[in-house]
Amino acid sequence: MTSGDATPSTGSRHRRVWLVWLQVVLSLLLAYALVLVFAGTFAQSLFVALGFGPPASIESSELSAYLRLPFAVLGAVMAGWAVLMLKIVRGPLTLGAQWALPALAVPLALWFVLDTAMSLVFGFPTHALFNVPFALALGVPLWRLWVIDRT
Repeated sequence: MTSGDATPSTGSRHRRVWLVWLQVVLSLLLAYALVLVFAGTFAQSLFVALGFGPPASIESSELSAYLRLPFAVLGAVMAGWAVLMLKIVRGPLTLGAQWALPALAVPLALWFVLDTAMSLVFGFPTHALFNVPFALALGVPLWRLWVIDRT
């Protein structure tokens, strides 16, 4: 065996980079989800600052108190989704299971299309734009892994 044989190929190095990238992004998504669960009022303030909170004309302490529930539920669902995706990335995807990549990419695409479309339909284009960085941060590495695995 020559020294060249012992070094990983460029494709396998790039694959590892994208796998680590996914784990970092999913960990950040998990942290964001937990903020929604445990700090819903902070999340609501952030949403208002980004332009997709409730309009000032209907803002009230009762509405703010009520919105803590949907933020907590949304955060709980997102936390579960992030943990599941992390488990798939760290296990089957890393090991090269053929089903793992579509199991991540298809739900991501479905979320993006539905969430973005409904944000636009209901008049919240800022929220639709908010989806783009999340979709890119997860979609680009999945696409790159698909390309690497095909070569």
